[in-house]
Amino acid sequence: MAISMDMKYTALYWALRFVENELDVHVKDYSGYKIIIDAEKQSVNYGDKIRVLGKELNFLKRHKDFVVLECVDRLLLKGFKPTDIVLDGRANCPDIVLNGNIEIYCEQWGKDYLSATKTFNPDKNNVVLYTSRLVSGLLEYKNIIKVDNEAYNYGLFEPSVPLYSIIPQKAKEVVIEQTADIDDYEIFEDELITYRGKSKVVKLPEGITTIGASAFWNNTFVEEIILPKSLKRLGGDCFYYCTNLKKVNIPSEVWIMGNNPFAGCPSLEIINESPYFVLENGVLYNQDKTNLIHYTISKTDKKFIVPNGVTCLGKHCFFACDNLEKIVVPESVIRFENNPFSGCTRLSVDNKSPYYHFGNGVIYNKFKTTIIGCLNGSQIDRLVIPETVTLISRNSFWNCKGVKNIVITKNVDRIGYNPFAGAENLLLESESPLFIAENGIIYDKDKTHMLCATNRAVGKTFKVPDSVTHINRGVFSGCKDLEQIDFNGVTYIDKSSFTNCTSLKEVYIPDSVTYVGEWVFSYCKNLKMISINKNTFVDKNAFNECPAEIIWRD
Repeated sequence: MAISMDMKYTALYWALRFVENELDVHVKDYSGYKIIIDAEKQSVNYGDKIRVLGKELNFLKRHKDFVVLECVDRLLLKGFKPTDIVLDGRANCPDIVLNGNIEIYCEQWGKDYLSATKTFNPDKNNVVLYTSRLVSGLLEYKNIIKVDNEAYNYGLFEPSVPLYSIIPQKAKEVVIEQTADIDDYEIFEDELITYRGKSKVVKLPEGITTIGASAFWNNTFVEEIILPKSLKRLGGDCFYYCTNLKKVNIPSEVWIMGNNPFAGCPSLEIINESPYFVLENGVLYNQDKTNLIHYTISKTDKKFIVPNGVTCLGKHCFFACDNLEKIVVPESVIRFENNPFSGCTRLSVDNKSPYYHFGNGVIYNKFKTTIIGCLNGSQIDRLVIPETVTLISRNSFWNCKGVKNIVITKNVDRIGYNPFAGAENLLLESESPLFIAENGIIYDKDKTHMLCATNRAVGKTFKVPDSVTHINRGVFSGCKDLEQIDFNGVTYIDKSSFTNCTSLKEVYIPDSVTYVGEWVFSYCKNLKMISINKNTFVDKNAFNECPAEIIWRD
């Protein structure tokens, strides 16, 4: 859930399916009842039926405030009435009281929640400890429920649980067969975090309820995955780029699915047994066909007309569908999640949605204040971003190899992470007072944070400027020619910073670096050695699919 305040939590509003009806005003309609967010003021109006005690809950100033908002959203979608919900911002009180007898305490994801779990021992029943986080576009939640003097892992929000009831469930023990290579699996409680094996057929053990985001990321060995009947959740991108994957069943209990779990699987056949999703002519939708989740890459149709009634095109839902030459987007679509057309090199879009604007292959929101994405087949020698634009969204120019130069104009005040990854021929310029462009690379105005780089700008060897302390998320991702990097005084290397830097051979991380994020050197397949101080905190999967020998220095 970590996101800077100056981003106005925009990605989080999108994840909750709020619609920007007016500039910086986001609205969500729950069968005639509306919640309204003013992104500029970072305030939320819960309407006239949800009772709010304490002014602070009318603002989104803390991560915890968003957890409360997300919990309210989930309760309303579950079917609870607005009048069932009371929000309480007073000290030593539950954040939410539901139906007068269920107390919900909301905590920020991470250490606050983990700390709370250790002390969670209320002297009464019907108490819920709740948290959530945004992972690959999916709002994942965890809760602990106290009933009959016991703590349970699930209940209240599950579709099988009736309204106004808590039917608690404990996490099932996951037992891996003795014949399997246990080291292939990273499992926490009942969630498969990562699978590292090389088996062609993978039968996941019963008891697993969740496959985490990116769990099988880029596994080129697996051809068939047999999912357990106990499965309830598929994390976003969980089978991303499993290029040899041919068959996956979706069991009947699966009811939550993150951003296109099957993106980049060119040979995949999906078998759907879940009543919470619809599979129709190789296209996967949610239950009421308002959300298009996945379009099968192997389909040979050159044209696809999105059905009228679809309101959302999910993240990367048409990813790498190179057979498609034209997509018709109907008026009913009110939301594009993170560039649904990425990786389609021959595609043109006939857009009829009033919420989006297309120009020169670039996708903008209806106010033309935000760049959403770019069609991968676009050939742009020099793009001067319109002065109406204030935000360049994350991954917006991902893999756009035909773009040569982009000028970041004066009114741009926010840049999402990793917007130019894979745009290998690109150089960047800046007219914005908030961003410095130097040799085609973007820094913040103080030149302490390195924000955006491309393969063309970086070259074979690169020395990070002495002033830089933070390498932001995904900065060097896809810089395939980079062979040598000098970090100097860097203290923080964020998530995915060097993913797919396939020419890197040796890396020396200086003692100044205190943190190395998730997936930082993942898929650096020619990296032979990484030297790092043993006191540096290294997050999970930092060296995934990276053959380097790790030398831990004193």
